[in-house]
Amino acid sequence: MSNFKFYQFDPRPQGREANEVIINGANGGASLLGVEVTIPTLAQMCELGNLDHHGDGDTADTPSAVEQAMTCDLPPAGATLATVRPDADSVSAMAVIVSRAEGREVDEVLVAAIGRFDRIGPAAGRPDDGVLAIGRMACDFKNPLDKRVAWIADVLTGEGDAIEIAELVAARDAEFEAARAASELSLHADGRIVCVQSSHRFATNLGYEAAAVVVAFNSQMAVDFRDASKGTYAKFTICRHDSHVPVNIMAVMDELNKLDSAVTEGSTWGGRGDIGGSPQGISSELSPAQVVEVVSRHLG
Repeated sequence: MSNFKFYQFDPRPQGREANEVIINGANGGASLLGVEVTIPTLAQMCELGNLDHHGDGDTADTPSAVEQAMTCDLPPAGATLATVRPDADSVSAMAVIVSRAEGREVDEVLVAAIGRFDRIGPAAGRPDDGVLAIGRMACDFKNPLDKRVAWIADVLTGEGDAIEIAELVAARDAEFEAARAASELSLHADGRIVCVQSSHRFATNLGYEAAAVVVAFNSQMAVDFRDASKGTYAKFTICRHDSHVPVNIMAVMDELNKLDSAVTEGSTWGGRGDIGGSPQGISSELSPAQVVEVVSRHLG
């Protein structure tokens, strides 16, 4: 794979040391190409550039990372490719670069479909099986990132295993059906917000099928997934499909911190640009209706 190296940056404060190791291993950033590196301080270190479409001047029509990868300058052999969040778009962009460097022909139609689904989301309709399988593989953290890149590169060049693709799609569809059965959805703000009340791990994914802004409420979130004896608590997650969706998540967090009596000095609502949530390990005292009302006030 042209000796490229693949890494995931950690956007959390505690990930600083690990990120520095990645940057130092890429000659201080001189041989580092970012792929949807949405943290400005990290993006600045990617001296080979950053394939992204979430900047201030970008819109939903800006080519996604995988679409940009079709025409960008190829990094030199041995370069490091890093992203903040491995998903269908970012990992496929890495796969396109690998395929181009190896002289393999990439399916432009499939690349366009991945890009469209990433830019527009579920509003684009159900994508074909290739896109769904790539999306599931890209987020499979049980597999090392380089293995995911290699698998997707095979699919993008017409060398993927049809049986594996079908199995991934079937598993994805089964999980979505289980999520639907275990969830209650309601639309608000003229359909711009969906509230999903569910304990299923696919709750936000399910929500994005209905709206670009999701308020997810899990009344039975595990305090510690490794120790059931620690019990559960009521947890909210608020997220938007991407940075092009006009809702001020941080303003929402500020207002909810003032309203929620569960908030203490050490446990507050918090998050970053596209996602936020109620305090960890402590049940929020707010109702889903109250949270949805606050989010509605901060829609653009």
